[in-house]
Amino acid sequence: MSVNGHPGMSAVRYSPGDRLIAMAASHDAFRRDLQKMAAIATSANLRDPARHESIMRGWNIFKQQLHIHHRHEDNFLWPRMRQRVTNNVSALSMLDEMESEHGLIDPLLAAVDDGFGHPDRADVADVIDELATKLSAHLAHEERDAMPLVGEVISDREWKRVVRDIRRATKLSSAAQFMPWLTEGTSKQQAKTIASIMPPPARVVLRRIWQPRYEKISHW
Repeated sequence: MSVNGHPGMSAVRYSPGDRLIAMAASHDAFRRDLQKMAAIATSANLRDPARHESIMRGWNIFKQQLHIHHRHEDNFLWPRMRQRVTNNVSALSMLDEMESEHGLIDPLLAAVDDGFGHPDRADVADVIDELATKLSAHLAHEERDAMPLVGEVISDREWKRVVRDIRRATKLSSAAQFMPWLTEGTSKQQAKTIASIMPPPARVVLRRIWQPRYEKISHW
């Protein structure tokens, strides 16, 4: 969706540029973990204590990061975008869809939680497949319609305010988990691009402390 296709909206004024790095990388990380989940989280693996522990570590990080991702969008990004498209019914409807789709994901996370906790009672593969289907559709919808809209209605100054609000609401311990998770499995250049969203001193901490600590522990 481009606001150029919505009545009452002007042409693109702002380039998304680097501001969508974290959003795009998060989507890639969610898809990466969904693939791991589908391949590894079988009933047999869940019955093995050591394997189950590793799977749950990966799952808990995935679940936490997805909750944070959606909460930040709902609290900080979508409201600012609404302020910029108040007279555009189509754009407002799309933002309503974003929030509604977030609400559909939460019960699926609870269902996977239950499946992991009771592998003999639930068909884990089925609940994971439903989560993957619904979440993948949401991510694609967001990439197609919401993310381009950011570049058309949010100025650089407004984006800095979004980032400021997110940082104020985020604990340092969350960043220590988020950044290594975000860069897991990426190329050296991709990891460098993702790390560019952080201040230079924090990149050193990521490289020397957070990344090694994260890589010492098995996930999935």
